[in-house]
Amino acid sequence: MKLKQTCAVSLAAVMAASALLTGCTSTETSSGADTSAADAAATVEDSTTRTVTDSKGNEVTIPAEVTRVAPTIGAFAQVTEMLTQGNGKIVAASVNQISDDFKAVFTDYEQTNPDNRDASSVEDIIAAEAQVVYGPGSAFSEEQLAQLDAAGIAFVDLSNVGSVDGMCESILTIGEILGDDELAAAQKFVEYYRGQIADAEDRTSGLSDDEKVTVLQLSQNGGQYTCTNSGDISNEYYTAAGAINVAADYMGDGSNGSSLTVDAEQIVEWNPSFIITMNATARDAILSDAALAEVDAVQNGRVYTCPTGLYLWCVRSAEGAMMTPWLGTLFYPDLFSDVDMTEVVQSFYADFYDYDLPAEDADAILAADGN
Repeated sequence: MKLKQTCAVSLAAVMAASALLTGCTSTETSSGADTSAADAAATVEDSTTRTVTDSKGNEVTIPAEVTRVAPTIGAFAQVTEMLTQGNGKIVAASVNQISDDFKAVFTDYEQTNPDNRDASSVEDIIAAEAQVVYGPGSAFSEEQLAQLDAAGIAFVDLSNVGSVDGMCESILTIGEILGDDELAAAQKFVEYYRGQIADAEDRTSGLSDDEKVTVLQLSQNGGQYTCTNSGDISNEYYTAAGAINVAADYMGDGSNGSSLTVDAEQIVEWNPSFIITMNATARDAILSDAALAEVDAVQNGRVYTCPTGLYLWCVRSAEGAMMTPWLGTLFYPDLFSDVDMTEVVQSFYADFYDYDLPAEDADAILAADGN
């Protein structure tokens, strides 16, 4: 009797333990299923998005595959087409900076932006169904950025464009946004860009300050002259090409960044041996200004217009990669005697635009009479 009672108690204990284990297993299985589901969801999210870092160090989430973009400045539209080489990803752009030459070289542009959507307009960007917008942060207000965010459109701030390093960083980020192939193209281009500057520096490294030419980048509008100091990216090109920017330390009235109002009296005092202008109109105005007649550059016919291919070379432009060899051939023909700028321009178009540019068109870009 006692034996039967003991057995019954033992059996009851075994059954209770079994039930407890079953319950625990069920709970653990349920918890494991929940965890697996969460992991799966995270994996799906990870596979559909990725992050890039903007100029301010912020991580921005963008789609894993980016096929529709809106660069907010013309220079970045040029970079985008250069990196995609006609892959058709621009759906909105700074349309007033898109030239007929741009459209002729990159024929896909009008196909992907047939309605001429303007990247300065949030409404146009949304209508174009862009996935990513990129450019200087000053392009949009906080309210406009909130509109883009609400529409599921990422904005990548690329404001660091005032130096060669900044341009290289921005170009690499654009490549990263666009995809693996474009990033590889960006890396190739940055190597070329830096290589052109390094080559000019090497060629002019033996010059003493007394042997270096002096230069002034001068614009003219409505009878008013403006110049650029060391805060402008062009100063790096002049320095690399072995010239001294006479306005490097000039601050003017300090009201307009690196582009500063300057009068004829100051220009005469500087007496640069070369003047580089933005367009032919400014060049002609400088050459005909009696107040500048005694300036060395004017007297010796060394007032030149900066070339423009698909974008002006002396500003934040990928074509700035050709600026230093061009300047070198002007400043020191003997040191750059083996550089044929017609070939440089043609090779640039072939290598980075995948475009066969005739020699006469390259010469027209260098003459810059139509700027």
